[in-house]
This record gives sequence, C-alpha cells and structure tokens, in this order.
Amino acid sequence: MRVLLAALLSIVVVVPTGARPASAAINWTQVITAAISAVSSWASASNTQAAIQEATRQILTAVNSARTEILAQIQTIATAQTRACANHAVIEFFDIERMTPDNMQRFAQDATGCAVATESMISALTDQASVDQLGFAMNIVTPIALVARARTGLTTDGLKNTLRSANTQLVPKLAASHCTFWSPNFDPDIPLPRDGDIVSYDLYCTAYNNDHGYAYAEVVWPNRLPDNAFDPAVADATRNTSRAIAVAVLPMLGG
Repeated sequence: MRVLLAALLSIVVVVPTGARPASAAINWTQVITAAISAVSSWASASNTQAAIQEATRQILTAVNSARTEILAQIQTIATAQTRACANHAVIEFFDIERMTPDNMQRFAQDATGCAVATESMISALTDQASVDQLGFAMNIVTPIALVARARTGLTTDGLKNTLRSANTQLVPKLAASHCTFWSPNFDPDIPLPRDGDIVSYDLYCTAYNNDHGYAYAEVVWPNRLPDNAFDPAVADATRNTSRAIAVAVLPMLGG
C-alpha cells in the first residue's frame, strides 16, 4: 500500500484547576509516548540490535494495551486513504516478528509512506476535527514505521524529522481558540484595585470538541495578564486531543 498526497509581570502565578476526567477510554498520551520513548531509547543506545528488539517489544506492548481503541480511533479518520494505510500499519505490526526481512522492509516503507502522507495532510488542512484525527494517526503509525525501518537497516532521521514537523504543527492548530476570563476584583459593587494590589483571574478555554479547560492567575495591579496566562487552560481544554500527545512527545524529538 503506497499513499502519496499531494511584561513579564512582577508577580504572576498561573495554575490549572482540577481537570475533568478524560472522555477517552484510554490515556492516549501515555500509550503513544511509551512507543516514542522506546524509539528514542534505542536511538540513544547507538541503534544496537538489542535496543531495537527492546523498542519493538515496548511498542508492541504499548499498542497492544489499547489495540481495540486504537483501531476504533483510526476508523474515525475522514480521509479513506489515510484511514486505510494507518489501519494496515497497525494490523500488520502485530505480526512483525513473523515477517521475512524483505517483507519487513516493504512494511517499513509502506508505513513510512503513510506517515509522510499524513504529515502532508496535517500541513494542508485547517479543520480542527480532521487535523486531530490525523494527529492521532501520525503518532501511532510513525513509531511503528521508525522501529520497522531500524530493524531492516533503513535510515530513521528523515522520518523522525517528519514526526517532529507534524507535532510542531499540531500544537498551534489544535489550540483552544475560545478563551475568556472573570475576575472578582472588578465587581461593580467594590472599589477598583489600587496599584500593588493582587488581582485574581479565573481563566476559561473551550477546545473544538467542547472540552473545557480552567486555570487561575494572579497579577500585581496594574500589570496585565501575560500572553501565556491562558496556556494551562488551553492545555486542560485540549487534554483529550492529539495536541496533548504532541506537547508530550516533542521534547523526546528535540522539538
């Protein structure tokens, strides 16, 4: 299967409030970061055969722990070609230890083509729901492709860069754009803050999937909220999207 597609405030305290329980059946970030961490581990171990075998085992364990949910998530991808290639990669990966060297190399190249095509679509699309679906697929298929490439002697740097590029794009593309705040210090029934007073803010954000995020901030009046004040609320609101995965794995990829 080949898929080719075309300022700093005097005092600033910002903390997220308690996140609501995730609606997903599994912790996607935990599953996928385990897989990518395994890839990073063998890369730092000079690509030894033992390290690659261990990476394969860890990725198989991570993916197999949520096999049903992963395959169900892939079925939500709107683009038929991407849905098919991602589904193919996951299903075939469970039999990687039974593949001949030639078949494993062919599988590695097919999975690479799927990952590269998915990254191209992430770049091209703006609809957040579609981008989110592709983000999950990208972070499931690429670790599989990376370990298969390593097992067959193919290079991995180019594909790792592709994964970094995709996740770098996911962070802003899936950010919660609907944010607001409320402060008890501006109640019309009380005096306005004086210079040096601590002003508190409740921060609210909503992601495209209607998940809500909350955070709390304090600043010294008359300073304004900093540009990054909403970051914890954005992270909370997008905790069930592939943006959360991207934020978690980018440090592993040098991003």
